[in-house]
Amino acid sequence: MKNLIVLTIIIGFIFNSASALTIPVAGSTENDSIECLKNISVYSQFVKQKSYEDALLAWRWAYLNCPKVSKNPYVDGPKLFKYLIKKAKDDKALKVALVDSLMTLYDRRINFFGQEGYVLGLKGADMLKFKPQALDEAFTILQQSVQQQASKSKASALLAYFTAADKKRKANSLSKQEVLDIYAEVSAHIDYNISKGGKSQKYYVQALEKVEKIFTPLASCEELIIMFDAKFAQTPEDVALLKRVTKTLSKKECTDAPIYFSASAKLHELEPSAFSAAGMGKLSIKKKAFSEAVSYYKQAIEIAETEEEKASYYYSLSEAYLKSGSLQTARSNAYKALEIRKDWGKPFILIGEIYAAARGEKSCCKNEFEQKLVYSLAIDKFLKAKSVDPSFNDIANKKIAKYSVYLPTTDDAFFYSKEDRKITEGSAYQFGCWINESTKVRLK
Repeated sequence: MKNLIVLTIIIGFIFNSASALTIPVAGSTENDSIECLKNISVYSQFVKQKSYEDALLAWRWAYLNCPKVSKNPYVDGPKLFKYLIKKAKDDKALKVALVDSLMTLYDRRINFFGQEGYVLGLKGADMLKFKPQALDEAFTILQQSVQQQASKSKASALLAYFTAADKKRKANSLSKQEVLDIYAEVSAHIDYNISKGGKSQKYYVQALEKVEKIFTPLASCEELIIMFDAKFAQTPEDVALLKRVTKTLSKKECTDAPIYFSASAKLHELEPSAFSAAGMGKLSIKKKAFSEAVSYYKQAIEIAETEEEKASYYYSLSEAYLKSGSLQTARSNAYKALEIRKDWGKPFILIGEIYAAARGEKSCCKNEFEQKLVYSLAIDKFLKAKSVDPSFNDIANKKIAKYSVYLPTTDDAFFYSKEDRKITEGSAYQFGCWINESTKVRLK
């Protein structure tokens, strides 16, 4: 009996939905308003409990008779329709009718409550899902939504827009270049919302993962570079474009391209930020301009908004000092990164590399034995990286294997032993100079 009632409600709604845009039935008198609020209150309680069948009768009455009283029936309506569409299962005719009615609901909402760009995003995403044969129409609706909403677009709308674009590419109705342009636009809006944080951040993170999964096999570095070269030549001071260029090329690891250098430099000039300063630091290291890299990473640390960002930039600053040969300062900054992120293995890997590089410093490694044993200090740090951060196990193991072959031999230990200090496997050995640290003697 209940299913028969539900079906009657559905059919009654479907036959009325075509004319629903023009129904100004209730809300004109005090009694009507009271009845509207009563039905809205009744169905709302059922929706909160996800008792959608129980909500249908009161919701339908409010939807058809109170078009301007409250936006709630338009907000809750899609939940009911999606429930009914799922329930329809193999009844194709009923599904088609329900989906058409859902689309009408979105049109009614725009007509009575505005928010066209936002609602079109909802409509386009649902059309893409429930009316795959209407791909061109869904794409146009989503395009219009994103153009209106820009960075205010919902994560679901941005994902649906890019998904629709890729489907049109596969159907040969959109070129790869057009899809790449849409990717650059969509990813910029998603990145903006992720950087904002807040309750909705996780939805943009999830959307980005799905967008990247579609995008990754789609474009080569060469194609991206050609696209961005042309755009940069047209509008070299478009900050939004510069951000898309640098972030997209960075994600695709296409950072050796001249356009990446040019865009990064221009972005830092027009809108200095921690991100742009770090980008310039990375580029300076590639050019072997290590003093410039140090300067840029210091800027990044000063501008950084979060502690995690600062830790990352201290690590990069340490790398820059290591490459410039300033080993003690490199170690100091690696430890500053660890002060912020104590359970991060990467800085310990870097400190191990710093100690390995100390082999050439005569003030620290006075003889051949110490030049070899300094690799034991490096191994200590690789082991530490593993203990605090298991995600670095593989990297640490490879480093240990690499440097273990350079450790001193038993003969080396015997040759450099003294009467008052025997050097044996496992004994402690103190290094002086700026290292000022002891290690366990490891022999091969």
